[in-house]
Amino acid sequence: MTRTIPAPVNGPERERTVALHRLVRHLVADGDVRAAKAGRRARRTLAEMEAVR
Repeated sequence: MTRTIPAPVNGPERERTVALHRLVRHLVADGDVRAAKAGRRARRTLAEMEAVR
């Protein structure tokens, strides 16, 4: 079950949320670049990950 938590509207909590989203976007982009350099796709489906087990 997926649940959504409302984002803070303003203040320090909002700033931390924005900073976290920026960090996650950076990490995803970095992972995509590293995977491409290694000749792989960065993102896999759940089925692809389970097939590796």
